[in-house]
Amino acid sequence: MDSYNGTPHTLTRYDEDINALRTMLMNMGGVAEQHFADALAYLLDGDAERGARALKQDYEINRMESSIDELAIQIIARYSPMANDLRTIMSVVKAITDLERIGDKSEKMARIAEEIGPILRHTDFIGHLRVMGRIVGGMMHDALDAFIRLDAIAAEEIIRRDTHVNEEYNAVHRVLLKYMNENPNSADVGLRILSCMRAIERVGDHCTNIAEYVIFQQKGDDVRHSNISKEKQRTQI
Repeated sequence: MDSYNGTPHTLTRYDEDINALRTMLMNMGGVAEQHFADALAYLLDGDAERGARALKQDYEINRMESSIDELAIQIIARYSPMANDLRTIMSVVKAITDLERIGDKSEKMARIAEEIGPILRHTDFIGHLRVMGRIVGGMMHDALDAFIRLDAIAAEEIIRRDTHVNEEYNAVHRVLLKYMNENPNSADVGLRILSCMRAIERVGDHCTNIAEYVIFQQKGDDVRHSNISKEKQRTQI
């Protein structure tokens, strides 16, 4: 492996540590994906069992993030990796930060569902939340799959898909603000609905980030400010 400047007798252990790092990331990704799905099920369908699980899962995600950080530091200290392997390690460390934030957003959605779920499910906005949730859930699954397969083409498609999430968010944002102006007594509920929409949209952004790390690993290109990322339509604040 030309991206490692250690001695040959440590090569097997080095490969094992790199593979362990990627495996730990995928395990964390699976927990984050389930966390988001459970929070959505609680929010959209009132699934109390999955809601209870969603309110607890953030602790597990945080624990996994700490373990992966520790292993990444150990690999760098022991082996001084270079080139492709260093990009892999950097990408994993960045990706787990996004996964941790996805966990935060999922917990936030679950807590809002606990507060106003029955009211929310009787509003006209529930359908829009379903659409956003379905798109973002698919993005998360595909971004993690692209990461493990190092599929830069799939990653580029995921980045473009985030535009649909932002378009849905912007469209509903305008309608929701109008609804709140016309129904001042519903302003508190409206703000919580807006908070849910924003949480789902932000999860989409984190999935986009993970897709960008795939391209970075494969090509060494930082595409965060490239044309492909500029295609993403920004959401309203």
